[in-house]
Amino acid sequence: MNHLKTLTAAIAFATFGIGAPAVMAQAEGTAPQQYEQGQPAAAPISDDNLKKFVKADEEVSDIRDEFSEKLSKAEDQEEAQKLQLEAQEKMVEAVQDADLDVPTYNEIATRLQTDPELQQRAEDLK
Repeated sequence: MNHLKTLTAAIAFATFGIGAPAVMAQAEGTAPQQYEQGQPAAAPISDDNLKKFVKADEEVSDIRDEFSEKLSKAEDQEEAQKLQLEAQEKMVEAVQDADLDVPTYNEIATRLQTDPELQQRAEDLK
């Protein structure tokens, strides 16, 4: 079971870790000015993007669940890697089908972990 959690986490990081440097680079470019003003470094998330995120996240969760089960039955490392790549592709497609790019999805997912107001807004959209 612990191995399954590790594989599931690996899928999530492999899939959405790709966009993180781009998000960080964008935030760094605007952070000094915003910090000088005493405001948060991150720009507000629009209701439209949050709606898109909620839709994409439901699909990503379904894909994650589907592939977690498949990974638990994988015969060897090669098969597991193949399944991880397939899951990654499907997750990226789900995000793009919701009219979001991966860095925006990542940014919202990251901010949801620490922003109670954003969590409530997202919950209200479900």
